[in-house]
Amino acid sequence: MSERTRAIAIMNPNTGRLPSDKVAWFLGKMLEQTYDVEFRFSTFAGEERDLAEIAADEADLVIAVGGDGTVAHVAAGIMGKNVDMAILPNGSTNVVARGLGIPGDPFRAARALQREMEPRWIDVGVSGDRIILHMAGSGLDSLMFRDTRPELKRFFAWLAYVPPALKHLRTRPWKFKLTIDGETLETEARMVLVANGSFVVNPRFKVGKDIKIDDGYLDLLVFRPPNIAASLSLAGWIALGRPHRSRHVYQTKAKSFSVDSNPPAPVEFDGDYVGVTPFEVTVSPRALHIMTPVDRPGTRKWNGPTYSDMGSLSNTQRGHY
Repeated sequence: MSERTRAIAIMNPNTGRLPSDKVAWFLGKMLEQTYDVEFRFSTFAGEERDLAEIAADEADLVIAVGGDGTVAHVAAGIMGKNVDMAILPNGSTNVVARGLGIPGDPFRAARALQREMEPRWIDVGVSGDRIILHMAGSGLDSLMFRDTRPELKRFFAWLAYVPPALKHLRTRPWKFKLTIDGETLETEARMVLVANGSFVVNPRFKVGKDIKIDDGYLDLLVFRPPNIAASLSLAGWIALGRPHRSRHVYQTKAKSFSVDSNPPAPVEFDGDYVGVTPFEVTVSPRALHIMTPVDRPGTRKWNGPTYSDMGSLSNTQRGHY
């Protein structure tokens, strides 16, 4: 990557705990040491995709600044174009970035972006005109994402999802009809996931085994605990990172899936509630080129500002950064 790469950062001003202009100012100051960088802000939900499509024709690097939804919209805007993508995570869970080894703090991620980077091709799930970077789901996970209050996510991050998750534990299972590379499976389940990543909400909560973001496949996970006790046991295995130890989880790899149910079940894509079943997902192998840090988080000390101390910096300190 040249010393003065042209970079355009697409930022969702409604994510993160701090004012977006303050965050953008700091990130801009950091990145301008290496990049010719410009920030562009979305003004309505989903506009990040349109902004990214334009930026892909003007820049060598398009940077998504926001949560997983913002990252997915930016990725959709640049797919198929000859441009690299980077992520500065500024959401509540940032599962896409964390799954790629990118620091979960936007300032640490910006610092990593200033160092030597390595390109990584990743697979993408395609569903109609939308893409899925990490996971699509139907059932309990979708109810959890739907009912979590945005203001709580800003301050409590993944812990904000706990109350709605507990609330819906007693929800009755749905009758799902699943088509897996043309083969049909009918089953009752409380949750069905089509996964390109291995965890939900937090990296410690693994939902499957040997799920890879660059193997050319998606993983189908079907969760079938018959009662509350079995659901709690399964939740424990997920928290321990060993869901495959539960006999109530079915997992398989394939290239295309369709998910339908009776009654219609809620659906989420990358943590965004998008409606109800049915939906279809097909893998697009090596569809996106994302820059990831050569040094994984924690391997090199970073003494600059972090997200947690941004709010306490004075104007004088900001001016001298």
